Amino acid sequence: MRNLGTGKWIAIIITVVGLIILGVNQFYVHVMAKPWSQEQAALEVAQQNAKLSAVTTSYHSVWNEKSIYWVIQGQNDQQQDVMVWVKFNEDGTPAEGTNAVHVEKTAGTITQQRAAELLQQDLPGAEAVRAVPGSYNGKYAWQVFAKSGDTYYYVFYNFRDGTKLGGPMQLPNTLTP
Repeated sequence: MRNLGTGKWIAIIITVVGLIILGVNQFYVHVMAKPWSQEQAALEVAQQNAKLSAVTTSYHSVWNEKSIYWVIQGQNDQQQDVMVWVKFNEDGTPAEGTNAVHVEKTAGTITQQRAAELLQQDLPGAEAVRAVPGSYNGKYAWQVFAKSGDTYYYVFYNFRDGTKLGGPMQLPNTLTP
């Protein structure tokens, strides 16, 4: 076997590492293409319905097959903070018709932080792992995913006034025997 020399081995290693990085990147882009296109569609629908001048955050919320939303947070053309719920079908397309889009000014509503604080009344000592705007039983809500000890829960709070809509719903603990 011929000795390729140190410089050629370095070039081969750099090429192989570069190809691996390129492959991982292409795989990531392929996997994320559908969520990115759904988010872009939600942004376009929200822009049309709420006349957004700025977008702060977008959330993806799924509770069941009839409660799939992309929620866009931002400001409208009157500089008011708003949340826009864009309902999606199971096939990943934006829903059409009544209740397909809901726009709500956030002034006077419950914040994400307040939803996490309300959790303490229902599950003292629990940690809010994640709180996203979504829908529960046809009402716009904060969906709080919480952990208490080794157990996980979902609790729903009305987006407008913070009243509890559902939960705490304990998730099955399948990680421990």
